[in-house]
Amino acid sequence: MALGTKNAHPWFEVFHSRPRAKYQVFIFPSAGAAGYYYREWDKEFPEYEFSIVNYPGRAQRLSEKCLTTMKEFVEQLTSGLLPFITKPCIFIGHSLGSAISYALARHMLETKNKGNFLKLLVEMGRGPPHLEDPDVPFEKMTDAEIVAELKRIADPSARAIYDYPEYVQMMLPMLRADSKVAGELCDPIPLDIPIIVYGGEKEESVDESFLARWKELTNKKDLFHVQMFPGHHNFQSECQTQVLTHLKEDFRRLLT
Repeated sequence: MALGTKNAHPWFEVFHSRPRAKYQVFIFPSAGAAGYYYREWDKEFPEYEFSIVNYPGRAQRLSEKCLTTMKEFVEQLTSGLLPFITKPCIFIGHSLGSAISYALARHMLETKNKGNFLKLLVEMGRGPPHLEDPDVPFEKMTDAEIVAELKRIADPSARAIYDYPEYVQMMLPMLRADSKVAGELCDPIPLDIPIIVYGGEKEESVDESFLARWKELTNKKDLFHVQMFPGHHNFQSECQTQVLTHLKEDFRRLLT
């Protein structure tokens, strides 16, 4: 079901339906985010069908309770997403979404539940989930500290949104719940699929050397690489054209 229409699948929305696509791409957004700025990412990828993963407690699932453990995410995605994976697929995760996409991929491979369809993980904007995040988690911050941090890491063109109290109050419960999930550490078990990592050069606490430690979580080490972009935490929004150019090249290099 295409984005913007009534969605039959609560856990994901397809941007533009492409039944003949060779690959499915699932984007796992960051903490608190609904990920609407990804909706045009598939324009230059005619052989790929892109979908956004919808977390409970936001967007059209705003009335639902936010999840607070990775186990809940994996269990619910197993029943809510995996049955709809029907062809080779790629997971793209940003920040919290990187941790969730890795956890789900690991579960799929360990349980042999659609793991054979997984071809690539693209992880963006956070270090690997077996290492502690260098930033103070949202759940330990005051409201004012969270707002200040959101402005610090935001795309500069979008910072003004955090000056609206109603929007901030809506976001705070999501961010604190997501922070609990993002703070969970996993065992460093490498997966038998390629992992590539994108980061923002202006995000000081998540530098290239830290991102490079994702290499510890793949057995396809010869295919691993880190690509940095001239942006902040949300560099994929700030530098969208550059990110999509590199993504297209990485798909060509790794999937064809």
